[in-house]
Formats: sequence, structure tokens, C-alpha cells
Amino acid sequence: MDNNSSLSSDSQNKAKGAFSFDRKWLLIGIVIALISPVSGLILGITFWTESKLKKEAKVVIALSVIWGLIFIYLSNWLVEQGYLLR
Repeated sequence: MDNNSSLSSDSQNKAKGAFSFDRKWLLIGIVIALISPVSGLILGITFWTESKLKKEAKVVIALSVIWGLIFIYLSNWLVEQGYLLR
């Protein structure tokens, strides 16, 4: 009987919009990847080693690589336009 009450409280927490453990790590990974693509890549590789965080690792690694490529392209374009110094 006590087990059923704990299951119902878990479902109530999820229904109220409480973040799950994996979702918190995903959001942390996205924020870190946006701040620094290299750090996001390192964090994504670290997530990859955890069996429960494989999906989050793919998202963080992809975001880090895409954001890093955008940053490189944008910084090269800004140098060519004369907005940044070489």
C-alpha cells in the first residue's frame, strides 16, 4: 500500500511540470554548449559514457558542433567585413 502512494506522488510531480533528472542534464548541457562549444563537446562526450544520458549526449554534441561552425563562419565573415581585427 505504501508503494502505491509513492507511485502516485511521482506521477503527480511529473504532472505538475517537475523536471526529470534527464531533462535537467539536457538543459544544463544546452546552456554550456551555447556558452562554449568546446566545453559543450566535452560535456556531451561525458554524457555519452552514461547509459541513461545517450539521447542528451547526441543533442549536446550536435548543438556544440553546429554552434562552433556558426561561430567560426561568423567570426571569419566579420573579419572580412572589417568589424573584427585579425
